[in-house]
Amino acid sequence: MSFSNVVWFTGNSYPSPVTIYEPQLQAFLDNGGRIFMSGQDMLDQAGGTTSFVANYLHVNWNDATMNDIATKNVTGVSGTITNGVGAVPLDTTVLANNFMDEIGVNAGATAIFTDDAGKPDGLSFSGTYKVVFLAFPFEEYGTAAQRAAFVTSVFNFFG
Repeated sequence: MSFSNVVWFTGNSYPSPVTIYEPQLQAFLDNGGRIFMSGQDMLDQAGGTTSFVANYLHVNWNDATMNDIATKNVTGVSGTITNGVGAVPLDTTVLANNFMDEIGVNAGATAIFTDDAGKPDGLSFSGTYKVVFLAFPFEEYGTAAQRAAFVTSVFNFFG
């Protein structure tokens, strides 16, 4: 493997922008890779129901109840890589849409952000591979300094 970390942003891409790459991403993670993935509406429709999403990203998804849940702020979760972050505003003018998602967090993973309703919309997982997954577009997250601090936390988590 020529690299150990992947940073994947989907921007405004749906439905299922990751699905065609899942076999390669699974092989990468099976070999101890680390991925930081975020996007707006990337789980939309069947994109959030694949075995890769459930078993590798550790996301439990229900399109009918978790899709397009607008949120103004994400809030860090105590005791995780977002410990002490507090509430961070999302700037929806960046991508000109408001299609954040809520997620269920599968066994072994930890919620790292919650939305305005207190539901998870970001997680981390650490095992033979590592994952940081955001169900909102990272490019809308806070200020440049807040984005830099979060990326630093992600790469510290990755080791």
